[in-house]
Amino acid sequence: MIKYSEYKKLGYSAVPKEQFAKFLNKSENTVKKYLKFNILNLDDNTKRGLCEICDIYYAEDKAGGLAGFNNDGYREQYFRSDTNKRVLEIIQLYFPRELIFRGV
Repeated sequence: MIKYSEYKKLGYSAVPKEQFAKFLNKSENTVKKYLKFNILNLDDNTKRGLCEICDIYYAEDKAGGLAGFNNDGYREQYFRSDTNKRVLEIIQLYFPRELIFRGV
């Protein structure tokens, strides 16, 4: 849907060109779960939404998603991801309400 040149033109730059297709695909699949029907022609606002979601997924992938600590043989690890919440907020912000399923 979106080309890397459009991503850059809209002012985004976090995702490297080599990995852009991977994160765009993940973003599109996520958004499709919440939409009533498929969008073929995206306006700039919805493109920005997909770009924001790409950046969120890229940042999560780069951070590794785990956090924790290690102290004298005691170790705790936990997931520190609020990615789903942030993605849902982006969908609600950038995609028109009439396109989103009720309850989202």
